[in-house]
Amino acid sequence: MPDLTITLTDDEMRALAYVAVDPVEWVTNFAKNRAAAAMNEIYETEMARMMADPDIKTIPADKDAVVRAAKIKSAAERHAEFLANPPIPPEGVTVG
Repeated sequence: MPDLTITLTDDEMRALAYVAVDPVEWVTNFAKNRAAAAMNEIYETEMARMMADPDIKTIPADKDAVVRAAKIKSAAERHAEFLANPPIPPEGVTVG
């Protein structure tokens, strides 16, 4: 299980303590809740894909197993693909 480490200046920590009773718990909860939302998105997308595929005969019963087995691209990979093929051509480039 990966550990994430962040470094804040004293001023940043003081500011975070202004808005959060326990800044470390707040950051931990934020990361875990965002990961849970991403897992739900991956699960729903993957379940829809598997249910629509007549070649798939079994679907894992466990949500974590579905997410673990999903062939997904990271946000960095999707962003790189987007930059390589932007929907609007760069200025000065003519399409067609």
